Amino acid sequence: MSECFKFPTELTIYEVQQTFNEIKLYISEKDSVSFDFSETTEVDSAGLQLIIWVVYHSQKIGLKIDTISTNDVIEARCQKLGVGMSTPPND
Repeated sequence: MSECFKFPTELTIYEVQQTFNEIKLYISEKDSVSFDFSETTEVDSAGLQLIIWVVYHSQKIGLKIDTISTNDVIEARCQKLGVGMSTPPND
């Protein structure tokens, strides 16, 4: 299992740039990744864009996603956008 990247409790426009930079470092030179959104309780549209980007970008560059931990806030917001947050299959 890979080391998990834990997202901050607030993922708004004010935290997105720093979190984006941390994610880029985290995924560099990894074969598999895990993301933990379970303690993220405040998220705006910029935060949602980052969440969607990190999952799809990881898949695009061929990283195996071991786990994605979410919570009701993240699930509800992603569901409104039609974006599933379950751990995607890696073929």
